Amino acid sequence: MLGGTPLLQWVVDRVRPHVGQLAISGDPKPGFILPVIADERPNAGPLAALCSILAWAERKDFPLVMTLSCDTPFIPRDIAGVLRKTLEDHDCAVASRGGVIHPTCALWKTASRAVIETTFDSGVRSLHGAISHLNAIAVDFSTGEGPGGDPFFNINSQMEMAVAQDWLAEGRQLP
Repeated sequence: MLGGTPLLQWVVDRVRPHVGQLAISGDPKPGFILPVIADERPNAGPLAALCSILAWAERKDFPLVMTLSCDTPFIPRDIAGVLRKTLEDHDCAVASRGGVIHPTCALWKTASRAVIETTFDSGVRSLHGAISHLNAIAVDFSTGEGPGGDPFFNINSQMEMAVAQDWLAEGRQLP
């Protein structure tokens, strides 16, 4: 909970107006009535989850899939539009800040599934590794909301949660 709101709800609220369909990858989340995309290869990491997501999108005839991490509550509100405008003839557009890419925050062409599956089958398990096998473009979001101006501020510990709560308490962000 951040500011009394579940982290996942922050992400949902920021992207819902900009995407056609929301879904949760992995296990169902209490309180969220969204389609759930189960991992076809359980416990095999984020790249396996991406393979499952792309297979689901392919069955739905969705040409694009955006992935976002549920622990990045300050993602740019316009991330979907900015990545879409930049994607063009690339396989994926990946958010970055200051030269650091954030592969969980990316827009993927569903057509890239075959390459990603082959990459996974070759032993690669990371999103970074998959991206290196694709025609990918990094899209810089150098400014934004979040502690330190970091829109990809990631909350994985109690200390990071305290930093985010303090930042909110200073009135710098409205949920």
